[in-house]
Amino acid sequence: MKTRFIPVALAAVVLTLSACGGSGAPSQPKGPISEDRTAAFKSMMPEFTRMGKMVKDEEPYDVEKFKQAAATFAENSKKPFTLFESDPQGNGRALPAIWTDTATFKAEEEKFVAAVEKLNAAAQTGKLEEIKAAYGETGATCKSCHDTFRGPE
Repeated sequence: MKTRFIPVALAAVVLTLSACGGSGAPSQPKGPISEDRTAAFKSMMPEFTRMGKMVKDEEPYDVEKFKQAAATFAENSKKPFTLFESDPQGNGRALPAIWTDTATFKAEEEKFVAAVEKLNAAAQTGKLEEIKAAYGETGATCKSCHDTFRGPE
């Protein structure tokens, strides 16, 4: 039986995307702003997942498909952050710290944006080792923000 080594960063990405933890605060209902924010984040996931399968050798690495997925992911990743305003009808899993600790939240957003740009740039080179590192960094920024600003399901 052949086993494959999955780097810790990639395993963290998978765990982050499947079950993001938080401070233990219960979820609130979701209002329309929160629903739109959630939909915007979910719209990014098909490309991130597609890239992840190639990075983890679950699918053959296809340079052109990866380049396109990274470019689409980079474009789609901009929208969710335009939707961060407190929803009077409920913010779902978004924790109040987003609005009370705006400097830290903005720093997390900037780390994510930089990681996504790095991933897209690496993808355009076609160099798989650079891509793997950038993919792991991108997932780590997701996890970092979710750990601080997103409550459990």
